[in-house]
Amino acid sequence: MTIVKKKHVLVIVFSSLIISVVFLSTLVGYSIYLQWKEDSFALRYRDAIYRLTAQIFRNNIAVGNVTVKIGEDRPFKGMPMMEGSLKNNSSKTVTSILIEVSFSRPDGTVVYKDSFYPLGAYKYTHPALLTGMENTRNVLLPGEGISFRHLMRNCPREVVSQLSTRSKFAKSGSEDKLRFEYSINGMRVL
Repeated sequence: MTIVKKKHVLVIVFSSLIISVVFLSTLVGYSIYLQWKEDSFALRYRDAIYRLTAQIFRNNIAVGNVTVKIGEDRPFKGMPMMEGSLKNNSSKTVTSILIEVSFSRPDGTVVYKDSFYPLGAYKYTHPALLTGMENTRNVLLPGEGISFRHLMRNCPREVVSQLSTRSKFAKSGSEDKLRFEYSINGMRVL
């Protein structure tokens, strides 16, 4: 019969404890990784459906009276903003719309790009920025229309100076002016 020394028992217990902790932490880490992959896939799937729905219903949402100007009232004085209206010409209730706005040079270089949700102001973080957003709603029923306003933050000086001089934005073929474009890039319907 061999006798295990106390020193060896301590090493055996300590080694077993370390192996158990490593094994458990590997299992926990792997389960967290699997959950992250599942959530990431679900997010990409929802985003793809959101963009696909926009492509399907884009022609049924009329975006009109779009103007880009420098704000004249406080707190927006001197800041560029976009105003316009939306009308739902589909038979579906629209619960969310994502509009993307961009300014580009004639050579195709994008100077400014932004996106916003005209049916809800949940992207704004400061209550003062919600001024003028009283007409925003959570849904756009069939046949209904709304007007919207979007403050273009961090707009480069090139865009602001062109807006300040009240010059027109470029049509295709113009060489020195910025081109203003907007499109519906995301939509959710019921």
